[in-house]
Amino acid sequence: MKIKAVNKVWDIKDATYKQRREIYKKNVKAFWDGKVKPDEYYEVLEKCAEISGLTDKDLKDLSMVEVDQVLQAVLTAYLGLEKNADGD
Repeated sequence: MKIKAVNKVWDIKDATYKQRREIYKKNVKAFWDGKVKPDEYYEVLEKCAEISGLTDKDLKDLSMVEVDQVLQAVLTAYLGLEKNADGD
């Protein structure tokens, strides 16, 4: 699977149905009641990093903000939330 983030195309591993459900569950908990729970949100991103197959070497030259942007793109792809090119 390929994602675009921080001006680069990243090749990540596909997530299984079970992994996607786990990520979804963690994500819902991180935003429960409309309040962001930062610790739980970062657990979601770390789970995405683990599943994606991205390594320290892949991310070492990025700022922490850029790492978060890459992992957010992974999350978006795994949950099927990315926008189509035509805006749908």
